Amino acid sequence: MTLEFPISTGESDYIARRRQLRQQRRVRIWQRIWQLTFITGITGGMLWIAMLPDWQLRSASQIEIEGNNLLSKETIKKALPIQYPQSIFQIQPQAIATQLEASAPVYKVIVSRTIFPSKLTIQVQERLPIANSTRNNQAGFLDAEGIWMSIKAYPTNITKPNLVVLEPNNRAIAQWSTLYRQVSQSQVKILQVDARDESNLILTTELGLVYFGVYKPSLFGTQLETLDKMRTLNEKFNEKFKSKGFKHIDISQPSNPILEINLPLQR
Repeated sequence: MTLEFPISTGESDYIARRRQLRQQRRVRIWQRIWQLTFITGITGGMLWIAMLPDWQLRSASQIEIEGNNLLSKETIKKALPIQYPQSIFQIQPQAIATQLEASAPVYKVIVSRTIFPSKLTIQVQERLPIANSTRNNQAGFLDAEGIWMSIKAYPTNITKPNLVVLEPNNRAIAQWSTLYRQVSQSQVKILQVDARDESNLILTTELGLVYFGVYKPSLFGTQLETLDKMRTLNEKFNEKFKSKGFKHIDISQPSNPILEINLPLQR
């Protein structure tokens, strides 16, 4: 005799839910497998495309340099942190710009990529030498912002500036940008700026050595104007005292300048 136990409605629903959950689990597993397969295929395809010759920088000939005047294109290209061949997709424009600004006398570098045909375009603004300066016994230049650059960073045939700057302890002059602007606008020709003694700025000018005392931008403009008014004194002193010009001019107090002249030896 066979005994049959009727299945209640609740048990039937429970079995149906378990069957449905197993089916949903199998569907999710297959979805994940397909997603993983799709992502792996796309990634592999992109890597394969990236390694094709048409998508690589194979030499520096694929790099265009714009905005250079003093530096040659070859000099800038040699300073680029790029190894060949390299996929155009692996190039990091901002990293290249940052490293180029640190290794070459340029600023505000813009690097842009062209995917096809693969190439780089690099726009630079060069640091213009406006004064000769020596740091740590190495010859170099200063730009208008006081950035020091080794002379080795420029071509050997570069035209050197006329202005010479002596800095304090191999470091930048405080308020250099303002000082240079005033010096460049001076009516009296200035050949050298000696800022080694911060208590006394000394300029070598067409009138001779001039002592300015502590550099103060507001006072310095007045000092230069006073110096310009003294332009004719050199000739007058030469005629009256038969001197050989000023030994120096102390203009730390522009309202009361002090002149020291070179008198001829008495025989």
